[in-house]
Amino acid sequence: MITNQQTLLTLSIKPLLVSFIGLLLTVSNAYASIPVPTTEPNGVIQGFCQDLSKKLRTVQYQKCLALGLNESHLYQSTESRPLTYREVLPSASMPPKGRILFIGGIHGDEYAAISLTYLWLQTLLDQGTETGYHWLFLPLANPDGLFQTPATRPNANSVDLNRNFPSPDWDELALRTWKNHYHKNKRRYPGPFANSEPETQWLVELIERFKPNAIISIHAPYGLLDYDGPEHAQPNKIGHLKHRALGTYPGSLGRYAGEHLNIPVLTLELKSAGRMPKDSEIKYMLQDLEDWVAEKIQQNDWDL
Repeated sequence: MITNQQTLLTLSIKPLLVSFIGLLLTVSNAYASIPVPTTEPNGVIQGFCQDLSKKLRTVQYQKCLALGLNESHLYQSTESRPLTYREVLPSASMPPKGRILFIGGIHGDEYAAISLTYLWLQTLLDQGTETGYHWLFLPLANPDGLFQTPATRPNANSVDLNRNFPSPDWDELALRTWKNHYHKNKRRYPGPFANSEPETQWLVELIERFKPNAIISIHAPYGLLDYDGPEHAQPNKIGHLKHRALGTYPGSLGRYAGEHLNIPVLTLELKSAGRMPKDSEIKYMLQDLEDWVAEKIQQNDWDL
């Protein structure tokens, strides 16, 4: 997480102030950025990648290290695992067209969703600065859930992080909905109070700091495309996933960010939690995602 010691660089877009020598530049002082990762992963990231490569056959240790993941320095998971992130910045010669937050692994037992997030992060890194957008990837928002045996939807406190976001109606409805609608299903326990979990607190603070123009989240296994937020950004499909509104729940990301903060929240529900889509489907979905971002998501609030 961002600290005072990691004060985010701000930069004017005036050409005379732009320096390319020895610097990884951030873009504009219109928003807070996240520190660019160092070239050599530290021991925490090495251990994280080792554990991840053992848990998911789709993630290789060396390729995980090559992603250049950063760890939050203010937040850890309930069981003291690192909460990791990676930026993909556009060219420093101009401000980005917008900021996209990409979240994987809110539910630890959705293996395919986590694997796909890592794959797409690697693809964007390979593309370099071609997209023109500022991407912030959170490949595994719930590491404790993934590393349980067996993996679990909730975190180590048995809280469903996707019911723990501080939507305005949480106090009134979250626990009541869990009791009456979910019949106290342990997989969907919203927590003792809103934003009670360190993982949720990290996500909420990142959203406040990064100020994304859109949020993309990957889940499984409903096999559809869900959307919450302003009508202008509603998609029809992403790859083979067609839009079908699921609605939101107290404490869900869709209700908190999509309805309360009015940020477009695109949720990809893969068909299987344990089986990856075909390579052709993955490529098709990524292309549609990039098209959706280009067509629907623009940055209109520069303060230069």
